[in-house]
Amino acid sequence: MADYHLEGPKPARIYEVLLPKKLGYFGKIQEVLEDLFDEQAIRKIPFVRQAMATRKRLDPAFDEEHFVRSLTQASRGYSIYEMDGRYLSPQGPIDERVLVIRFIFHNRGETDESGPPDPRTDFLAVSLEVVNHLVAQRFAHELGVEEEIWFVEYHSPRLAIWRKNDGNPNGL
Repeated sequence: MADYHLEGPKPARIYEVLLPKKLGYFGKIQEVLEDLFDEQAIRKIPFVRQAMATRKRLDPAFDEEHFVRSLTQASRGYSIYEMDGRYLSPQGPIDERVLVIRFIFHNRGETDESGPPDPRTDFLAVSLEVVNHLVAQRFAHELGVEEEIWFVEYHSPRLAIWRKNDGNPNGL
């Protein structure tokens, strides 16, 4: 029988991006989401270039490599699901199917709140930038046709993970 140990509950951040489900969007959705795992692609995003230039101006010791790496490492995955809904528009109710892209962020190895997270691995700190700017803002600008793209942040979620032990006694 497999042996598991409990990590957490620990602080987490959950974000969802909601946009209409349209076949013409699938290529852009795939591109934007795949870019989250590619440091070179992240460097090309206008928001990232602007953020790095601003931070470098404010702090000459700013480490661009670490900044970009933290953005890539923070977004370790996502889930996509769809839902049907009815929304009230000025023209009346509209039935629409939307895609929901969910991101759950947590700091690796953090099992309690005994001290501040290590700034080198504090993925919660960059999670808002990752999803709001590297995903939602890119959809808004690059699709360019929707009246609204929603970005939802869930406050104070807690995450518990049952992790399989790697053969070490007591999960250590």
